[in-house]
Amino acid sequence: MKRWKFRPEVGAIYENHGGGTFKCLSSNGFNAVMRNMKSGWQFVAHVCYRYENGQIDWNYSTEGRFVR
Repeated sequence: MKRWKFRPEVGAIYENHGGGTFKCLSSNGFNAVMRNMKSGWQFVAHVCYRYENGQIDWNYSTEGRFVR
């Protein structure tokens, strides 16, 4: 499936290609602070991608922690 780099929109909720739903809390270019809607796991997603079906993923993440 084809994918391309994209800039996540603050406040938007995205479905991850590998599973889970994530809300974008802040965005800086192709990097974004994301929070898993179910678990509260928050992290910085580096180099975000979007697929043709609207799902997303990223190259790697840092600064992960649980936030309630």
